[in-house]
Amino acid sequence: MGTAPDNNNKILLQNGLLIDGTGTPGRKANVLMEQGRLRVMKPTEKVADATTIDCTGKVVAPGFIDVHSHMDYFAIEHAPEHFDPFIAQGITTMVVGNCGFSPFGFKCNTPHQHLIENSLFKEGHGEITWHSFQGYQQRIQGHGCGPNLVSLVGHGVCRTSLNGFSAEPLSSGQSYEMLVMLDEALSQGAAGISLGLQYKPGVFASKEELRAVAQLVKKHDKVLTVHAKAYSSLSGTYPMNPFGKAHNLRAIDEMLDLARETGVRLQFSHLIFVGEATWNTLNEAIAKFDKAIADGVDVKFDMFPYPFGATLLNTLLPEWVMAGMPGILKKPLPMLRLRLEAWLAFRSLGLGYDCIQISDASCPAYEKYNGLFITEIASRVGKSPFEVMVDILDQSNAEARMIMHKYYGPQIVEKLMTHPAAMFMTDSWPEPSGVENAATFGAFPRFLQIARETGNVSLETLIHRMTAQAAERFGIAERGCIRDGFVADVVVLDWQQVRDNTTHDLCNAPPSGIEHVFINGVPARLDGKKYTSVSTGECLAMTA
Repeated sequence: MGTAPDNNNKILLQNGLLIDGTGTPGRKANVLMEQGRLRVMKPTEKVADATTIDCTGKVVAPGFIDVHSHMDYFAIEHAPEHFDPFIAQGITTMVVGNCGFSPFGFKCNTPHQHLIENSLFKEGHGEITWHSFQGYQQRIQGHGCGPNLVSLVGHGVCRTSLNGFSAEPLSSGQSYEMLVMLDEALSQGAAGISLGLQYKPGVFASKEELRAVAQLVKKHDKVLTVHAKAYSSLSGTYPMNPFGKAHNLRAIDEMLDLARETGVRLQFSHLIFVGEATWNTLNEAIAKFDKAIADGVDVKFDMFPYPFGATLLNTLLPEWVMAGMPGILKKPLPMLRLRLEAWLAFRSLGLGYDCIQISDASCPAYEKYNGLFITEIASRVGKSPFEVMVDILDQSNAEARMIMHKYYGPQIVEKLMTHPAAMFMTDSWPEPSGVENAATFGAFPRFLQIARETGNVSLETLIHRMTAQAAERFGIAERGCIRDGFVADVVVLDWQQVRDNTTHDLCNAPPSGIEHVFINGVPARLDGKKYTSVSTGECLAMTA
């Protein structure tokens, strides 16, 4: 490349293969970035006073859009360095506020402020001085962010501000107040509403409550995303019946039925199949999505490219335990019941405590064991694996985080990638200590690597899913395509070399083949290295 560009210079990407995000075949073209906007030029066209970057042998594409992220919490605390590994993947925009949690959309001066603060500031830093989307947006814009942020409003955090973590149904007055707050967030620029039906308090929401939320999203013509009630064939969030319908299929049916009834645009978050026994439900699950799409339901799902994923340890708990927390964890008879149910579930699913890796114990007594599996911790502390799990949940106030293994079996990722409803994401965050989730460092390069090595998806189709399709899905205007006048979010990659370098022992290795990344026309990475510490991303407001 030529001289390193000044942020105010014209930048010309020359001689690259343009994959513009539309899904059409790549073509040779030059791309000019000027004042944060794009212009596509013919290979022979010249530009005066532009810094030229030679992209011969490289692919020039729109910046990737991570459709499911939880990095809004790091954006609140202004921790720009935590976004570096995502930008290094080529990610220029992240959809945040997922799984029912968002940093806004809650009642001002709520008596449950402490519950919200504990979920927003997991390391105990910061103070909430806002409650609305506009307040959150002003907070982010005040110090900037590395990538662009598009945020959903969380049904769970809104409900928490009204009723805490109570399992009791909302009163009619509370239901009305919740819908008013969610409506305000959507009107101010939230891209949709997210549900977290395996977490407190979303797990306690009735069908009528969810229907009202979906109808509100439909009214705004936005997106309803859902962390479903179950992702395994047997789950504590439903009555334990090993001989009934697989619980993950039941959860899919419930959400597809909700979309059918209300006409809402549905995004099924992180379609995973937890446990070896659940892998057998893959074809039936896909058939349900295919049938719904054929019936006219607007539904898509998102996925990550690893057989493991990060979540809260409390997702292992049945609904009846979550309803009785925290005191129930110290009661012998309920814990005996939980021990038996856990044994039955693990045995039925082909899981075990050796699949549960503690990424952040969130309590002093166990933080030195971060990165170890529960079975390893149990052998060191002289307790049973069950006792360790309950103790960590108790001492962390159920905030402990884990990496759960056996989410996918062989070839499931490759097969899901080929589905036209599949979208791509990281669903990850950097951990302050212990083991990192590899998706933080390599998810999008891994998707590209799989496509190159297997040929299961063409480069043009894959880029389209990562960019233009994602932008359209979440209403992100003038992004996701390399087109005249669009915002200059751009990635330059080496298609033959791009790869994920993470391993079991080196889970934070940077990827190869992501050469340059530009966010709003400003170079964030050049020649595979961080170029600027300037936070050039924006917190975007989505209008219907």
